Amino acid sequence: MGKIRLLIADDHTILRQGLVDILEKYDDICVVAEAEDGKSLVSKYFTFLPDVVLSDVEMPNLNGLDAAKEILLRDPEAKILFLSMYNSEEDFYKIVQTKALGLIPKEIIKNELVHAIRTVHKGEKYFLGKSETDIKAIITKYSSISNSNFAEARSISLTPTEKNVLLFIAEGKTSQEIANLTHKSKRTVDSIRSAIMSKLNLHTLPQLIKYAMELSFASKNKGKTL
Repeated sequence: MGKIRLLIADDHTILRQGLVDILEKYDDICVVAEAEDGKSLVSKYFTFLPDVVLSDVEMPNLNGLDAAKEILLRDPEAKILFLSMYNSEEDFYKIVQTKALGLIPKEIIKNELVHAIRTVHKGEKYFLGKSETDIKAIITKYSSISNSNFAEARSISLTPTEKNVLLFIAEGKTSQEIANLTHKSKRTVDSIRSAIMSKLNLHTLPQLIKYAMELSFASKNKGKTL
């Protein structure tokens, strides 16, 4: 039986190389290519045609989810396994919607990682910690909710000041520009931004900007302001 030809995509070079070093020790796995962002992932997939893709979710240029959608649109038989530090139901649902076969946390132990790769290679689903019942329940819960409605639902916990700052973020304004417009200090605006990210379980600036734009879009569609 031939080796599982694997393509690894992650924008963190050290983590990516660590995965290569671990997986190359297994006789049935061969890493044929690496990608540092979503665009590279798509390009290298169709160059090397790997058996399995092991990809991060958050990457520059094109995130892992959009890269997976593009790959699966052109090759519905592609087998994609996501590696992510985010494990909320909403994140899980978005990954399932790409038609990827699996999701595992980044802190997974190597034996479990290899088992996940082998499982996905066989065309089977592998969502660590999620039973078929769990998966169906999450899909049912979120299937009728659009991205903009996700944003609106999550914004309930925010204060009017936090929503106002989000509106400025959606417009592409910096913390200093927001501070000038709201007559606050830059330090205060940065604190508000941190509070928003904490409440909404956002971990990076690109995630915050994307959320702000989704919320702004939802509000404009309903003819109201934040």
